[in-house]
Amino acid sequence: MGDHIVDPNLLAVIQSLKPYMSSRALQCTELAETLLEVLASEEARRVQEKLRNLRAEYKQTIQVSGLQKKEFRKNDK
Repeated sequence: MGDHIVDPNLLAVIQSLKPYMSSRALQCTELAETLLEVLASEEARRVQEKLRNLRAEYKQTIQVSGLQKKEFRKNDK
């Protein structure tokens, strides 16, 4: 599947069923396809990368904070 959010084969099957869908199902399918396009955009990739970086920084902050607390407790004894 690689870099795809959804398996392209599944998308092909869903698209082949479009002529048989009700208007509501067709609207939902088109909405899902548009959402997938947005999520696969370069802007979305940049947002994901920034979120990953923030998460990594947060984890480092938590680890440092935990180590400082442990050192403080050792010195307190």
